[in-house]
Amino acid sequence: MLLTGAQILMECLKREGVDLIFGFPGGAVIDIYDELPKHPIRHILVRHEQAAVHAADGYARASGKVGVCLVTSGPGATNTVTGIATAYMDSIPLVIFTGQVPTHLIGNDAFQEADIVGITRPCTKHNYLVKNVADLAGIIKQAFYLARTGRPGPVLVDLPKNVINATAEFTYPKACAMRGYNPNFSPNRKQLRKAAELIAQSSRPVIYAGGGVISSNSAPELTILAEKYQIPVTTTLMGLGAFPGDHPLWLGMLGMHGTYTANMAINNTDLLIAVGARFDDRVTGRVDAFASRAKIIHLDIDPTSISKNVAVDVPIVADCKQGLQGCLEELEKFTEPDWASKHGEWVRTLSEMRASHPLCYTQDGSTIKPQWVVEKIYELSGGDAIISTEVGQNQMWAAQFYTYHSPRTLLTSGG
Repeated sequence: MLLTGAQILMECLKREGVDLIFGFPGGAVIDIYDELPKHPIRHILVRHEQAAVHAADGYARASGKVGVCLVTSGPGATNTVTGIATAYMDSIPLVIFTGQVPTHLIGNDAFQEADIVGITRPCTKHNYLVKNVADLAGIIKQAFYLARTGRPGPVLVDLPKNVINATAEFTYPKACAMRGYNPNFSPNRKQLRKAAELIAQSSRPVIYAGGGVISSNSAPELTILAEKYQIPVTTTLMGLGAFPGDHPLWLGMLGMHGTYTANMAINNTDLLIAVGARFDDRVTGRVDAFASRAKIIHLDIDPTSISKNVAVDVPIVADCKQGLQGCLEELEKFTEPDWASKHGEWVRTLSEMRASHPLCYTQDGSTIKPQWVVEKIYELSGGDAIISTEVGQNQMWAAQFYTYHSPRTLLTSGG
């Protein structure tokens, strides 16, 4: 089947299950916009390209699907950079399609030409300049595969105008094999056994969960681990919702803006179980003093995140869901008669600490405090709202005073 580049793009998007595109038209991508009405994919017209990439980011965070953004060349492409960097820092799966000048004009300072591939190289998981329309379908297949597998992230595809208009036979690859990219999803059994042994030996364990728990859909496994073995849980800002905020084992958010109880628990734990977290500076503070009494288990899909900031004792490179499932299987082999009794004193100590050191504020009646507003939103919504914030103090109030019960209910930037 002979199709133009614009038609190939739309056919590929349909095959990837894309139902929404966020974008803003321009000359370099006008032929794609001419093709859009012929397909069932819905287009959300924004008023600025930065809004398009942020909207695609929000869609990906809320749905778990890959967000798709379409913008024109030059200033249209450069306007997406902040949103791309945000998605990169927070491991959000995006595919950004940018227009580009015709291939024979690249490097000639043509009208609205920008080296968007070079500009975004530090803040994308990968990017492509499509030079031949015959390569387009394979590149799009790779882009979506890269965006959603391993540690998710943004991938940019730069589309020169002559490639969009050129024609080629269309076949969509059934599979995607890429040299040098083979994310490891399955955990190493030896490492799981070591982790299970440390959990069985510990008397003051804490689970420290990050955004990786949400992106891997492993909140149910995390909750089973915590409940079955009576392990208190804290999360990062990006991990809020991975564990119910009204659960007796919940300690609150960790770090600079976290709760007293969560931070004291980290100071006194003898075993820190980190799952899908990157040990960023807002959480650790002084890395030499962070969890200094503890052995550390770190489960993460990204091997470069492990021991990057804090040295760990048991590294496990795997998808968080598979890693937690494997850890639960290994723990079944231990014959501890009563985990509630084994960890009971630790859980009680932290519960008492939480009761005596709650997050609080003064409400004298003369002003409406933001903290009170956030609490009222929770009360009126019954916890069923999806909360989205800017970055700043409003973000911290939303993190501290709204109770999150499930994943993908807080949409905010953690990078």
